[in-house]
Amino acid sequence: MSKAYVSLVLTVALGAGAPALATAAPTPAASKPAASKPAGAPQQAATRAQLLRGLDNAFKNIDTNGDGSISAAEAQAAEGKVQQQRLTVIRGRVEAEFTKLDTNKDGQLTKTEFMAAAPTAPTSAPNGAAIMAQLDKNKDGKISPDEFRAPRLAVFDKLDANHDGTLSAAERQGARTARKK
Repeated sequence: MSKAYVSLVLTVALGAGAPALATAAPTPAASKPAASKPAGAPQQAATRAQLLRGLDNAFKNIDTNGDGSISAAEAQAAEGKVQQQRLTVIRGRVEAEFTKLDTNKDGQLTKTEFMAAAPTAPTSAPNGAAIMAQLDKNKDGKISPDEFRAPRLAVFDKLDANHDGTLSAAERQGARTARKK
C-alpha cells in the first residue's frame, strides 16, 4: 500500500472520525472525570483553539513512535482501542441492567424476573372515548378532518411567533426552552 494512499485514508479518517480517534488514548486532562457537571447539563461552546489542542493531543497519543505521522499500524491500534472502550461501556450497561433484573441475586434471570421488566398491558381496553371527547368538538359522534387537525394547528400557530407559516430554528428552540420551565 503506497504511503500517499495511507496518508489520504488517515486524512479522511481523522477528518470524519477525529472524535472517535481522539478517545483512543485519553490525555491526562481528558481522563479526569467530569463529576462536577450534572447529566444533561448544557455543554459550553468549544472554541477552534480548544478543538485544535484536542486534535493535537489525540494525534500525539496515536503517533506512538513520535515520528510526526500516523502509520497504518498506529491507526489500527487506535481503532482497536476505541472499539475496546466502546465494548467495555456496552458491557457495563448490560451488566447493570442484568443486576437490576436479577431480583433474587442468584446470577440468573428467571422468566418471571425477565418478564417483570416487560411493559404491561393497560388495565382497560381502549374504547376511543377519550379521543372522541377531546377531538369531537361539535359532539356529533364523528371526528371531521378539521376537528382532527385543529389541536395540532393550534400548537403550530402558537409556536410560529412571526406567523410566517414556518417554524424557524429560533422558534423551535424557544418552544423547547418554554417546555423545560
